Amino acid sequence: MFENVFVSVITPTYNDERFVEQTIRSVLNQTHKNLELIIVDDNSTDSTLRIISSINDSRIRLFENSKNMGAAYSRNKALLEARGDYVAFLDGDDLWAPNKLDQQLQFMQKNNYCFSATFYREIDEHGDFLGFEFHAPKRITHRKFLRANYIGCLTVMYKRNIYPDLQIPNTILKRNDYALWLKLSEKADCFTLQESLSFYRKRVSSVSSGKKKYLIKHHKVLFSALYGYGVFVSSIFAFRNIFYYIIKRLVYRRKIK
Repeated sequence: MFENVFVSVITPTYNDERFVEQTIRSVLNQTHKNLELIIVDDNSTDSTLRIISSINDSRIRLFENSKNMGAAYSRNKALLEARGDYVAFLDGDDLWAPNKLDQQLQFMQKNNYCFSATFYREIDEHGDFLGFEFHAPKRITHRKFLRANYIGCLTVMYKRNIYPDLQIPNTILKRNDYALWLKLSEKADCFTLQESLSFYRKRVSSVSSGKKKYLIKHHKVLFSALYGYGVFVSSIFAFRNIFYYIIKRLVYRRKIK
């Protein structure tokens, strides 16, 4: 039913040699075949590029940054190259269930949604399930997104024509996926498919596993760069965001046996 729908998958990579082939295979092995995988490598210093180049599939479009520019720059670059009716995101170490795109497209087209997310599960560096599933509200408005980021980057899909020129400031070095959802939610509410179809790899060196005090700094930069707020207003938004982050973890992070 949705075979003719063309999906652009955005994948920034940086030193993902241990995981990137699994990530790419999880896209190419989707039951929905009509897609392009736009990979932007951020000047990796390991064998990431060699691994990507060794995979022979015409749906892969590989771009290379001449120097390390950060994830925001890489996602922006990929978004400018996207040609799909829909855009989805998957970082270079995460995974999708084989029917992720099919299920999400059906959910969106059946209900006429332009912006959606799904549940996801957390895995370790070896791919083993860590026992936690992350849920999200059924409907997330822009006002609600201003409180906290309720969704995982690897779960998002949106209809490209609602925001064909979507870009965020390259100066947002961290939480830049959240900046994308804030911009998208100005155009459309986000609706959550209540099913776990993605797998987030929790890496020891990841930003999300770092000290929470640094999140306040990152959120201040985000709100300042995105909306031009001064230090005082950006700080209010940042502290409020951390408060709702704690509430979100208590409500939507579920232990699965």
